[in-house]
Amino acid sequence: MAEGKNTVNVDRAEYDAMRDKIAALEAEAPAEKEEVVWREATKSVLWVAPEYFSRWRLFPRAFITMYIYLLYKVVTWFMALPTPVAEQAALVSVVVGAGAAWFGLYVNSTAGGGKDK
Repeated sequence: MAEGKNTVNVDRAEYDAMRDKIAALEAEAPAEKEEVVWREATKSVLWVAPEYFSRWRLFPRAFITMYIYLLYKVVTWFMALPTPVAEQAALVSVVVGAGAAWFGLYVNSTAGGGKDK
């Protein structure tokens, strides 16, 4: 018989002992899995909520949405002015520049926390 990389020589008694041990471990696994599921289901909302806030990135998305609304209001206000002055133009410039910086931070960030790290 040709022996290759996938060939292992094991005594029959050792093989039977390993097979019995694996069968016993597999029989125990479902009970352990059910316990873990039960523990996960009984977690308090206070323990689970921060993970979901981080995973779904709720705060950054809310801030981006608020910024879009603010930008829309500022731009429509500025366009409605009959003769804008330098200070008003500077305000619009700052709002647009801050939005570009904020959007850059949002795009380059990742959802942190939880068991991912």
